[in-house]
Amino acid sequence: MEKPDWFNWASDERKTGEWIRTNNPEWFAQMCQILFEHDPMTISLISEPEGYAPEVGSILRSLPQCLNVDDVQQLLFNVFTQWFTPEFAGSRSQYAEAAAAIWENWKQQQLD
Repeated sequence: MEKPDWFNWASDERKTGEWIRTNNPEWFAQMCQILFEHDPMTISLISEPEGYAPEVGSILRSLPQCLNVDDVQQLLFNVFTQWFTPEFAGSRSQYAEAAAAIWENWKQQQLD
């Protein structure tokens, strides 16, 4: 049976995420916690911060390209749309609070 197109993409994204987690486990955990607390997709199905690990890998890979909180909000929206579907990801506006928290954390990372 042939694997669907998205399978390789998801597999690559997970590998990237694992590499980032291995190299900066504390930051990775902080990002999972931020998404867990803000739950931008408003799904209480995720019962622990680690539930966001696949998406966090995708976010952290592209975060250095963000220049402001607006870029982070667009990044979050894009990542969740890729990992799920546009319908399930919802509207861009629901990512505002998580984006603000991630942007603050990212700026702090740059200072440390």
